[in-house]
This record gives sequence, structure tokens and C-alpha cells, in this order.
Amino acid sequence: MMRIARVSDIAAVFAVERDVFGAHVYPDFFFRQALDLWGDTFFVADGVDGALDGYVIGASGHEPGVMWVLSLAVRGSSRGRGIGKALMQTLLAAIQARGIASVKLTVHPDNRAVTLYRNLGFEVVGEEPHYFGEKDPRLVMELRLR
Repeated sequence: MMRIARVSDIAAVFAVERDVFGAHVYPDFFFRQALDLWGDTFFVADGVDGALDGYVIGASGHEPGVMWVLSLAVRGSSRGRGIGKALMQTLLAAIQARGIASVKLTVHPDNRAVTLYRNLGFEVVGEEPHYFGEKDPRLVMELRLR
């Protein structure tokens, strides 16, 4: 089940973050602030085992009419069940309801989520070879909504 994140989810969201991204993660307090800033575009997926399966955060940027997928993460034991796609579809529906023109995101070129994003209609619009530092590349992808 996809739903808006709550303050009580923050520890579980941070656990998913560490599971997915290892040492290169947002700090735990970031998720509390994200809830305050983008609470209507911060969604979680409840797992059948009582733990969160994943989360997604959409954020406004400086470009008018553009929002960003700030982070999408699905814990390892929950992958391959369509949870990432469902989270993205939930976020995209919320963004479309705002009348936003396009959605952007960055993703490592080797991340298998690239296929998910392409299947949702995102296209590569740029490449950044050192996005998060030396030799840490990202593709910039965009989905035009109107």
C-alpha cells in the first residue's frame, strides 16, 4: 500500500536508505526536514511484514513548472515486486495533479532503475560525469507531462 509518509515512518525510511545506498546516504534528520518541506510528495510503501518496503520523495526546484524525484529506494528483500514502479506512479500522479510541466531525476548509469524510468517515459536529457564527486556519474532524465 502506497501512502503519504508520517513522522513515525522516519526511522524506517532511514533504514531503507541505509539498506539501499550503504554509506553514501542522506542523514536521518534530512527525512524529517523532507517531510516538512515536501510532505505531499513523500510517499512510502508499507510491507506485508510490517516493515517499509520503500519510499520516494518529490521536490520542487528552482525551475518553474519542474519537480524532481529526489530519491527512490526499495529495500533489497522487496525488489522485483513492482514496488518501485508503484511508488513512482503514486508520486507522478501527485505531481500531475499540481499541473507541473515536467519531472527530472538523476540516476547512476549502471542502476537498474534506469529501465524503470525509461518504461515510465523518462528520457535522458544530460549526463554528468562527476555529479556527486570525482567519477560518480549520473544520467539526468526527464519526463514531460504536458
